[in-house]
Amino acid sequence: MIKKVFLFFLPCVILLNLSIATAIKPHIFGPYMKIVDKNIIVDMSLANVSELEAVINSGVGKEIIFTVELLRVWPFWPDEFVASKKIKKVIKYDNLRGQYQASSSDGFSKTERQFKDYYNVRNWIFTENGIILANIRELEADNYYLRIIVESKSLKQLPVIGLLMHLVPEVDMTIVKESSDFYIGDDK
Repeated sequence: MIKKVFLFFLPCVILLNLSIATAIKPHIFGPYMKIVDKNIIVDMSLANVSELEAVINSGVGKEIIFTVELLRVWPFWPDEFVASKKIKKVIKYDNLRGQYQASSSDGFSKTERQFKDYYNVRNWIFTENGIILANIRELEADNYYLRIIVESKSLKQLPVIGLLMHLVPEVDMTIVKESSDFYIGDDK
């Protein structure tokens, strides 16, 4: 009897573990903030992006948008938006050449690179280090926090996008993470 019960529950436990393992969602590591020369510098990365990696490796071009926002905490009012920085990264796999073409743009400068190895391009495309967000000399002494927004879009639009614009979402994935509050100023 114990063997029959064991043989019944063993497959159920295995299937439950497999469904949990495949349901790991992408998440943001960070934001890691430091103040260097009176500038707020932010580092972050995206992890567990296996579904996105499979789409990229199949040849579909993707645009990954990292948005970092600095917000001031207000006790009774909505939090105040202070500054933001947006970095757009585009990646496409060229099946004929067997290489990845990637570019990064922050609004002021654009960097284009080509990679043969996927692991190098993965680190470059899903990690953003050294984002200079704001200068603390311009900020009032108070509590602030960071909000990170990561979005993924396909570069290839559907041919009937004009007809289905309200039915088909433009963004494939959106992840938002907020940091804990931190104090900026000399008064505390």
